[in-house]
Amino acid sequence: MTMTRAKKYDAITHYLKKNNGSQVTLTFTQFDELLFPRSGLPLTARRDYDWWANDYRHPEKGAYGWLNANYEVVQVNLNKEYIVFNKLVKSNWLI
Repeated sequence: MTMTRAKKYDAITHYLKKNNGSQVTLTFTQFDELLFPRSGLPLTARRDYDWWANDYRHPEKGAYGWLNANYEVVQVNLNKEYIVFNKLVKSNWLI
C-alpha cells in the first residue's frame, strides 16, 4: 500500500474539485473554518497579493492547491477578505 503525503494546500484542491462550479468565491473566514480549521489561512495570504498568484514556482504559497483543481484566481480583495476562482477551460482548437 502506497501512502502519499498530504500537502499543506490539498484542502483547497479537494474543496474546489468537489464544488466544481465555473466560479467559486471564498471568504477568508471560509478558508479558516472549512479548509484550515487548525492553522487558519497564512498571514501572508491576508496581506500579500503575490501569495494569490497563479504560479506553481512557489510551493510555499497556495497556487498548486487551486491550479491542481483546474482553477485560477481571478480576483483578490484583501480589504473585504475574499478570493474569486474561475474554472480553467480547455480549448479544443489547441489540439
